[in-house]
Amino acid sequence: MIWKNLGIVAVLFLILGTFVYFYEVEGGKKREEAEEKAKKLFPFEKDAITAITLSRSNSTIALQKNDDMWNLVQPIEVKADKSTAESLASDFGSAKVERSLESNPIDWKAFGLERPGIKVMLTTKNNKTFNVDFGDKDFNDSSVFAKIPGQEKILILPSSLLTNAEKNLFDFRDKVVLNFDKDQVNELKILFKRKKYHLEKNGEDWSIQQPIQARADRSKVSSLLSDLDFARVEEFIEHKNTNSKNYGLQRPMAKVQLYLGENKAEKSLLIGKKVDSQYYAKDVTRKDVFKIKEDLVEKLNLDLITLRDKKMVHFERSEVKQISVKLPKNNFEFIRGSDDKWKLNKPEGYKENSLLEYKLFWPLEDLEGKEIDDQINLNNPKYGFQDPSAEITIVKKDSQATTILLGKKEGDLIFGKTVSDPTLYKLDKKILEDLNFKIDDITEQSK
Repeated sequence: MIWKNLGIVAVLFLILGTFVYFYEVEGGKKREEAEEKAKKLFPFEKDAITAITLSRSNSTIALQKNDDMWNLVQPIEVKADKSTAESLASDFGSAKVERSLESNPIDWKAFGLERPGIKVMLTTKNNKTFNVDFGDKDFNDSSVFAKIPGQEKILILPSSLLTNAEKNLFDFRDKVVLNFDKDQVNELKILFKRKKYHLEKNGEDWSIQQPIQARADRSKVSSLLSDLDFARVEEFIEHKNTNSKNYGLQRPMAKVQLYLGENKAEKSLLIGKKVDSQYYAKDVTRKDVFKIKEDLVEKLNLDLITLRDKKMVHFERSEVKQISVKLPKNNFEFIRGSDDKWKLNKPEGYKENSLLEYKLFWPLEDLEGKEIDDQINLNNPKYGFQDPSAEITIVKKDSQATTILLGKKEGDLIFGKTVSDPTLYKLDKKILEDLNFKIDDITEQSK
């Protein structure tokens, strides 16, 4: 009988526990979700919004979404700034009512809602429209009074909603100076006053084609393209008929031409007269004339020495299998073993020692010209290449070899050249000291 009573009690506890779980835990979650949903200003998320109209007392701004792109359709038809439009849609899609005030009758004027300063209309994918009118902010500017037309109550909403809705036409316009995909650019032409530069990309490397033929500094070209990619309009010239002559764009002071992809699609930017600390400019595919920052224009005034690649040889450490360094009094030969460890083959007696890879490569990665000269007679004895002070050969795993000669010193510099390149490099003379490796320094010490 006792066991039977205990069984009944256990069943009752189980039923009670189940009730508590579903009512308090699961039911609590659902009630919280329902409460949060009830607080929402509108019954949809931001992705459902396809159009936004902002009506002010003297102007209207209308935005429309097509696929993933936002466009301005009023007062002008141009591309919209995607992040600004998305931010506005996100604000209204997630907006919550902080609280509401109801009275009979409502004194709309006391809250700035008799003649709302701004009216917002949202259109969703199912072509339904939702409206909200904004009045005054509260005493500490953290909230704003609003109403939904047809409802007899005052809503108190976050003031950030009004802040975003009050943005002007310039805020909503796409301000990209030149719209292009940096990774697709494979050719670049720049005219700056009377200077002309022509660069081409091959794989990951850039070369100068004009005014000379030489390797270009990959990082410098990448930086220039990034500057163009991130450049933004400072001001649009709001004239219906923009005459190019008025802005110096008929005969531009500077011109940038980018060629993208296999079909060499062209993107061009014209730069005209200077006004204060800005320049008039125009993307040739758009009607707008606009102003850009002076510092962007200054970056287009290229310097050939800065633009050139001053490294004597390019390699990745993992690509190299053999290195030899011949000096007047020392010869070194380094070999990468099958275990990927570096060994000292010459001088003899050190083959069993593993080397510190970074100490081996540091001097080789520092073979960079402080100065560069072209069209030089490298056979002139003054450079000393007939009896070099150092000869470095770097062999890659594909057996491609590059040989570098260092000649005579000139002050704090030393002349250098590669066997396959008619360019004269002037390097820091300290490179000779760094190439005269100290075996104890580059050898891994056993513990």
